[in-house]
Amino acid sequence: MIILDVSKGETHHSNANFTILSRRLRSNFKVQVNKESLTPTRLKECELLVIASPQSQFTDEELCVLKDYVDGGGSLAIFSSEGGTQAPQSNLNELTRMFGISIDKTTLVRAVYCNYLHPKHALIQNGIVQPEIGVEKFTPMNAKHKRYEDRQNNMTENFDGIDTSMSVSFVYPNGTTLSVESPACTLLSSGSTSYPVDCPIAAAWESVDDIHDGQQGRVVVVGSSDMFADEWIEKEENSQLCNVLFRFLLNQDVSFDPSMGRSDFEEIECVPDISSLAQLVKPCLHENDPLPQDYQSMLCDDLFGLHNDYVPEVIDLYKRLNVPYEPLTLVEPQFECPHPPFQLATHPPQMMNPPPPALELFDLDECFSDIRVRLANITNQFADDSKLDEYIQATGSILGIDVDVVGATDDGILSKQILHRVVQQVSAVNKY
Repeated sequence: MIILDVSKGETHHSNANFTILSRRLRSNFKVQVNKESLTPTRLKECELLVIASPQSQFTDEELCVLKDYVDGGGSLAIFSSEGGTQAPQSNLNELTRMFGISIDKTTLVRAVYCNYLHPKHALIQNGIVQPEIGVEKFTPMNAKHKRYEDRQNNMTENFDGIDTSMSVSFVYPNGTTLSVESPACTLLSSGSTSYPVDCPIAAAWESVDDIHDGQQGRVVVVGSSDMFADEWIEKEENSQLCNVLFRFLLNQDVSFDPSMGRSDFEEIECVPDISSLAQLVKPCLHENDPLPQDYQSMLCDDLFGLHNDYVPEVIDLYKRLNVPYEPLTLVEPQFECPHPPFQLATHPPQMMNPPPPALELFDLDECFSDIRVRLANITNQFADDSKLDEYIQATGSILGIDVDVVGATDDGILSKQILHRVVQQVSAVNKY
């Protein structure tokens, strides 16, 4: 059984930041959350206790219980955060010093940009101290025990002539450094591209003499609680590193060589406040984070919902309140103008009317009236006998007798010829 402690106000647990880690552990082990004080009865059946960034102090009795629990073959995983034990009421260092590990009051930063913009999100590519981590990263958390010959062959095949410190690259966000003394050993270091340079960031302690029920008491201290949090556990190879550390804590055929964990790391050097400098405006391009393999993590279905689950409870509430239940009716909507009417801020322009088209003037009555009507009108106009020639020419024009056809120039002769032509046409009509 694995217990995630929340009795000291831990910032990371199964319901906050460690949901993915808790789900991975529940697939193979029984996981519980402890909200009470740590007692031997509570830790009796516990194989692994996880403590992540506690905000209050452990009592002296609880420290003794934890020491006896590890000495009795139990495993303990401790996660810290940047600045070490920042909480004023936290005494986490008193617990870790029992195993030769101290949490420094520092913050690990990366001096150059690489994939992650914020300097506290350090990408470490050469920070593996124990070669066993590179060998076991290919093994899932629920794997069975492997033979010693298989492990040696795997190490020979994968790391023959290769620097084992480059075997795993991981992200170390919002973390601090550690101070490691024998018999504890260093598991991970800050590498050569982070400050402080080449300092321990994860360490392990393992009991040597006492073995209870075939298990050794083991402790792992990591300086970053966010390293295996929901936001970072699937970045780079953090998930493979998580499998190796928890398999070591659960005694699943993973062990580390204390002689490989160096203790002669370089001294801490003071550097400029890179975190404050990073907040200044500067031209840079931030690469997009890769899409997660589990697409369901991108879906959010708890923002809103539409269901009828509470309808029976509402109807039952009517009965308890002695209120007659009436079915819902359609409410007639009232449409209101959401904005005031549109009104121009200036007077509209006065447009000039276009001029009428230039058309020739025609007497429509003259063009479309009957010949008889036209002859009557022309007769009324020439009532005087002095204009008889003009009258005969006008009637000839109405009847279609053209002057060019007649071929005369004198008015008297023209009139006679028009009358002659009219008599000919009348005679021709009467003849037929």
